[in-house]
Amino acid sequence: IDTEWGALHTDGEILSWITDLRSRREIEATPIPLREVRGWRRRPDRITHDTGAFFDVRAVAVDGGGREIDSWTQPMIAPHGLGVVAFLVARFSGVLHILVGVQTEPGLDFVELAPTVQCTPDNYEHLPAEARPPFLDDVLAAPADRIRFDTELSEEGGRFFHARTRHVIVEVEPVVANGAGPARHRWMTMAQIVGLLRHSHYMNVQGRSLVACLHSLVARPDDDRPVAPGGGA
Repeated sequence: IDTEWGALHTDGEILSWITDLRSRREIEATPIPLREVRGWRRRPDRITHDTGAFFDVRAVAVDGGGREIDSWTQPMIAPHGLGVVAFLVARFSGVLHILVGVQTEPGLDFVELAPTVQCTPDNYEHLPAEARPPFLDDVLAAPADRIRFDTELSEEGGRFFHARTRHVIVEVEPVVANGAGPARHRWMTMAQIVGLLRHSHYMNVQGRSLVACLHSLVARPDDDRPVAPGGGA
């Protein structure tokens, strides 16, 4: 498969960009006692931030059958606010491109490819405008006729409590989308993304979920433009 067909950047340029970002970042984590953590408050059933933002770490007691044991206790992350993960997409010379960002996830010491936008908007309400993630407002203010996919999904697994994320794909004009965006974003074709998905540690979980959403879109018979199943512009 020719992954570079119609691409704005060659595969080599994409890999060099990722390698350069990884070489610039070195993360060192040092455990500290819980009593020394600043800005967080320990309560009888949870740990919460002083501002009430971000998330709680809740203490949960579980009783259930069909497991190795009948009951147990565990911590669970309870996010505050609806998360948003989004791809901006645009067509350059008729070829669909996805604006891919990069993220360093907690617990990892390297960057991975990620959605254009990946955040919880409520966490930025008390911060100045310049602290908002790039392209967040483009997603939140996108007109309905530009939204190709939009749905809320819950995070699976036993580590999150009522965690919901809005998954959005917004098509933008290539003139607008090809502006001088941050150095932490690059336009990639679907073929280039799928090529990297064959290897570990290139695309994070949120990005892989959005790629699946993009694959779920159907094509118009006339111009191969992705639309949401059942209609859309």
